[in-house]
Amino acid sequence: MTRNEDLAQEPPASINPYGVLGVEEKATADAIKYAYRKKALKHHPDKSPPELKDEANKKFQEIAFAYAILSDERRRRRYDLTGSTAETLDLEDDDFDWVDFYREQFSSMVDTDAIEKIKKEYQGSEEEQNDLLAAFDKCKGNMDQVYETVMLSNVLDDDARFCAIIDSAIAEGKVKKWKKYTEESDQKKEQRLKRAQAEAKEAEQLAKELESKGKKKKKAATSDMNDLAALIQKRQSNRAADFLDQLEAKYAQSTKGSGKGKKRPAGREEPPEEAFQATAARMAASKKKKAKT
Repeated sequence: MTRNEDLAQEPPASINPYGVLGVEEKATADAIKYAYRKKALKHHPDKSPPELKDEANKKFQEIAFAYAILSDERRRRRYDLTGSTAETLDLEDDDFDWVDFYREQFSSMVDTDAIEKIKKEYQGSEEEQNDLLAAFDKCKGNMDQVYETVMLSNVLDDDARFCAIIDSAIAEGKVKKWKKYTEESDQKKEQRLKRAQAEAKEAEQLAKELESKGKKKKKAATSDMNDLAALIQKRQSNRAADFLDQLEAKYAQSTKGSGKGKKRPAGREEPPEEAFQATAARMAASKKKKAKT
């Protein structure tokens, strides 16, 4: 759980939204949306190892705020004219609420279609290889942490492929020959595999429970990239609500005195947790069935 003092009191205004998302100033709306989704998946707090949570929370807030500016035509135009993100929040008739927006973006990364599209372009690419090797060095050869760091990675699918890339990079002198990797025991590798299998089984059971309760219509999954969605769903139940409630409370305190913030409408419903669970569980169940065939 994120500590209260770690939460942003207000949007991270002092950023260059184009730089944060890695797009040009002439980028189209579709290009901005795609760049945002890639960045958000890569830096989602629930994908980061515990020791990198604070850094990931800060980075994700910057990414979300950059998208809030560039995804809205009026805010984007105001930023282009003034070069100030603070100015983009003072538009007339703009009911933008930072906490609501952040809550939505934090939760929306379980969107199956969005993840599938990004996976097709990312996996096997030079970008993924660079991310893998960077994570390998940053984690000093700890493969448990590597899988937590590289987006859309899965032990059940990627282990042989990742090891081949790493072994080749070591032989070419591109990365250090970390002992945690070269001397990792078969027992530890087996434990990592069993944990992944247990998570897949747990998600499959969740899918069955949700279907029996009628909380989600049956729908065949079209991909096997459940890992990030399942991981986010599982951890959200423990920490996302507390994180966002604390963010909302702290932001509300900061805007109360300034008079600039906008109140959340009373009675506004939270994003349905069942929807997140169903998406992740359905995808996990599909993955396990494919593994058996």
